[in-house]
Amino acid sequence: MAYILKTVQKPLASAIAAALSCAAFAQTPPPQKIDPVTVTGKSAPVLDAENADVGGFNAPLAKTPQSITVIGADLLASTGAQTLSHALKLDSSLADSYNTLGYIESLSIRGFLLDQTGNFRRNGLAMTNYAPIAFENKERIEILKGVAGLQSGVSAPGGLVNYVTKVPMKEAFTTATVSGDQYGTAKAHIDANTSIGNVGVRLNVAAERLRSQFDHTNGDRQFASLAMATSLSSQTSVSADFEYHRRSQPDVPGLGLLDVNGDGGGDTLPTRINPRLNLNNQSWSLPFQTTTSTAQVALNHRFNADWQARIAANLQTSKLNDRIAFPDGCSNATNYVYPGLCANGDVDIYDYRSEGEKRKVSSWDAYLDGKFSAFGLQHNTRFGFAGRSIRADLPPMQAYNYVGSTNIYTPVAAPSDPTLTGLNTNSRERAIEGYASLRSNLTATVQSFAGVRISQINRASERSNGSRAVAYDQTVTTPWAGLAWSPSASTMLYGSWGQGVELEVVPNRSSRFVNYGAALPALKSEQIEIGAKWQASSRLLVTVALFNIDKPFADDVATASGKPIRVAGGKEARHRGLELAATGRVDAALSVQASMTVLDAKFTKAVDPTLVGQRVTNVPRVKTSLFADYKIAALPGLALNALVVFESGKTVTADGSVTLPNSWQLDAGARYQTKLMGKSTLLRLNVENLTNRVYWREAPTQSWGGIYLFPSTPRTVRGSVTVDF
Repeated sequence: MAYILKTVQKPLASAIAAALSCAAFAQTPPPQKIDPVTVTGKSAPVLDAENADVGGFNAPLAKTPQSITVIGADLLASTGAQTLSHALKLDSSLADSYNTLGYIESLSIRGFLLDQTGNFRRNGLAMTNYAPIAFENKERIEILKGVAGLQSGVSAPGGLVNYVTKVPMKEAFTTATVSGDQYGTAKAHIDANTSIGNVGVRLNVAAERLRSQFDHTNGDRQFASLAMATSLSSQTSVSADFEYHRRSQPDVPGLGLLDVNGDGGGDTLPTRINPRLNLNNQSWSLPFQTTTSTAQVALNHRFNADWQARIAANLQTSKLNDRIAFPDGCSNATNYVYPGLCANGDVDIYDYRSEGEKRKVSSWDAYLDGKFSAFGLQHNTRFGFAGRSIRADLPPMQAYNYVGSTNIYTPVAAPSDPTLTGLNTNSRERAIEGYASLRSNLTATVQSFAGVRISQINRASERSNGSRAVAYDQTVTTPWAGLAWSPSASTMLYGSWGQGVELEVVPNRSSRFVNYGAALPALKSEQIEIGAKWQASSRLLVTVALFNIDKPFADDVATASGKPIRVAGGKEARHRGLELAATGRVDAALSVQASMTVLDAKFTKAVDPTLVGQRVTNVPRVKTSLFADYKIAALPGLALNALVVFESGKTVTADGSVTLPNSWQLDAGARYQTKLMGKSTLLRLNVENLTNRVYWREAPTQSWGGIYLFPSTPRTVRGSVTVDF
């Protein structure tokens, strides 16, 4: 505890000083409400989200022809979620993609891997996901499933993730939480809300000592955020928030398939799984470190009862030290093995270091919301302009040096070689976008939805020595349209169509591609979705959706030179699926968040004809997720919960010859609300993987062709105490 308190002091003092400085801006009486927001500060998962900003139509979830999931802070706390990977278990359409301890987390939606810079938003503004996410100041995670060209322009077709941060509230409060787990992880977190003059202030600070089941993964993190809001007049309000997050921890690399038949490619899942194995456990291994700072300001103005405007801007900067003893391939065999490991479990080790990577994202958004009557119909509209700038400045040189081999069953030591031998590539991206959407009441029961975004993109890259400079401009248009019919007040049937777009540049490597560095034509994804929504009760929403998404990819065509030429649209995939979900309160005691996804994801076109008809790797054919929370009437204040997740049909290899076995996991939790020494106190206990099942969790194939295996998390017990002051 002394360690935690010492670590908290510095960011806490800085944040409080910043909060006090804003008092000088107080000029009007305190507002009754600082800023509209979904209910916050809830200790139990009531699952009552009615709206989500990520949709873009300013309509209730039950009346929007879109598939949207909202994971609130109360649900994250109830499940003991510590990471994005843990939160993904709460919706069956979401899945891991190279998610491991200590490293940047990725996810796929509807089987499509999201782009780390194109598919993530923070309060509606562009952000990069090249850093771990802190949950302490997040009010909710909004997830739009499917093509999001209207909402985000250039992005992968899986969907859009929007992190919504906590804002100042009317009533003053302070909560302090101390938590830990069986491995020695310990965290202190303070959430304080107050007002200084007419300025509302929300402060979150946390410090954590990181420990885990893996060897050589000790680390730490510090976090501080400050949100402020005030009313300049009865029609105008302004808000600002700042966030700082530093994390340092060695990451845990994946394993691979064993090359049992000796043909140079992994073909067999290891049968002995050690979920505690860390092949990054070398004496010279250094932690993966990230430091991220974010600042955002927003101005809201209401012209009258029908029209309002918002202008917002943000700046996010991050610095990474990416270091790892990376296991990949195997040279200890007659035929060099890649991807995969030698049959006896041998694997090559590389000393990888890229220190001082800097990334910066700045974005702005200005829009006008309103409603009007025309042609005898009532309409709601939004139109606006947005822009973003993304840059990556990497160190001039990086290290990636072979240093020997180890074994997954009996790890051995290898020497280090931090020699900087490889050039890095710096990149720039700028975008200016215009967008508009229109929701119209065609009749008392029929609504139409339509929108379009036009994006002018400029991208450039060059090697760190100034060589191989590439720059290009493209303009892309992404439309969306939907129609909804409500046969009753509690039901809605809908259909929608939309497009997304992705831009790609051939890797700037002259030794690998004929057209290295070339900008490829924009590729458009297309989605058709039909669905239904039923408000079964005032607190329970049931949804069903059928979707078809066609996505083109670039692919490589062989040439006489021996080097391929990469062409746009050489490969295509079709993802067809069914999603069922029920979210909300069944009765006064029972709340549920349940979902099931059946997904058929196959390649429909490829340069290699053997790939056509094969399933997309690392995508489950069936996934179900059921979270239930039950309040015990016999003992007021006590509630029990459980989360069950089942997956089947994940293929590992492109030819479908290796598939992960069906898997399931049970998490459980309990909470007790009481009073201790006159203070409202919440006690929580969560157990991840209650039955301690050992299984292969995921097997992503990376862009360079590597296939990696990640095991389940062993049984982990977490506990926390939260006191309200």
